[in-house]
Amino acid sequence: MIVKSFLNQTKFKFIFFGIINTILTNLILQIGLLVLSTVLATFFSQMFNFLFGYFIYSTKVFKVGSFKLKFFLKYIFLILFSWNASWLTIDYLFSYGISKNLTAVLIIPPFALFSYCIQKYFVFKN
Repeated sequence: MIVKSFLNQTKFKFIFFGIINTILTNLILQIGLLVLSTVLATFFSQMFNFLFGYFIYSTKVFKVGSFKLKFFLKYIFLILFSWNASWLTIDYLFSYGISKNLTAVLIIPPFALFSYCIQKYFVFKN
């Protein structure tokens, strides 16, 4: 009973699907950083995150049900903000000699926490 309750919790589902999304998005980002500019690498990884993430979070985590334009537009805003914050942070820390790939990994936890809070309290809030 306790296990079933835990598995149904929004936080657990966000973490579970977030790990899958993060691994795939970061794989795209890591490969992109090897061959593309930071702006393009973060753009392509965020586009994947946008398409995959919106589907997963709206249907599996926050149980939106049918497509809602207002949620979709708010999610676009989150993705655009995240994209800009990602490439600016990566380039800023790179200017101090920190590897772009290392920075991309280090910013995952704070960006994930920010994303969860924004999705729960803004994006998918009625």
